[in-house]
Amino acid sequence: MALSYGVVTATLNARGSVLAALRSVITQTRAPSQYIVIDGGSTDGTREVVEAEFAAIRARGCAIQLQLITQNAPMGIAHAWNQAIAQLAADVVFLVNADDWLESDSASHVMEAFARDAELDVVHGNARFHSTQGEDLGVLAPCWVNRLGVQSRTLHCSTFVRRRVYEELGGFDPNFCTTLDYDFLERCWRRGKQFRHLDRVLSNFRLGGISNTFRSRADLETLKIGLTHSRTKLLPLAAYAMRRFVLRPMGIAGFDLWSKRNSRVEVSPQAHAVGGFPAADPSGVMQDNHIDAPRHSASANPAPQLERIEA
Repeated sequence: MALSYGVVTATLNARGSVLAALRSVITQTRAPSQYIVIDGGSTDGTREVVEAEFAAIRARGCAIQLQLITQNAPMGIAHAWNQAIAQLAADVVFLVNADDWLESDSASHVMEAFARDAELDVVHGNARFHSTQGEDLGVLAPCWVNRLGVQSRTLHCSTFVRRRVYEELGGFDPNFCTTLDYDFLERCWRRGKQFRHLDRVLSNFRLGGISNTFRSRADLETLKIGLTHSRTKLLPLAAYAMRRFVLRPMGIAGFDLWSKRNSRVEVSPQAHAVGGFPAADPSGVMQDNHIDAPRHSASANPAPQLERIEA
């Protein structure tokens, strides 16, 4: 029997960007069996936009099980993800943030990797980063910093995990609000879960999320997680000192990572020229002329060149 995957998107006042996430899921070359959007109490019309989009998708006869649910309590992103994951029956869990979007063939590559190895627990890949103004900042991939374990071992927006792992480890820790992905993946690593990296762009990430906004708290949470899971206390303490006393005063968000930036960028139809998100009419509903357009992966451009960016 073929493996299935389900998708979770957590939203809170994401009216201006959520349709990029929705459409990137629905237009996957390999469709999910379930898609759950969990809303944390939006007041900007996000729920109405999702409801209208889901209704349009159902009207086209889509077989995906679509659900829009409300978070039980305003207890943060960890609680929202855990609540939604608990309602999935699929084999593999995709978490797609409301500000992010997948490449059109991401699911096909990820599920093929899982199908080839029944013992594989986590598949992760690269991500194309975008500024809040829509500027293409390049492609990031895990590097030596990630392998040291002083920050997340994968790019969470391009990380996909079997549901059985969430069940075994108890999901995300609600005590962390900015670096909960780092904690979860370290627990996976320490429990001997099998990781595999796909050297290709799987998702698009827009800067400006909670860990990018609340840097001081993110630094402290990263230190706490590092001290909890690291075999040596020296590395997380050194990494914390580097962030706080060297990188932050220089205005750098984190450790410099190497990225592959294409000299010519082809933007997928999920990404509108302004802000990197789908075009929307004044009502907030994305224009229909984008959904059936030919899809081109930005990661497929020729002759990538190495360039440094700050992440």
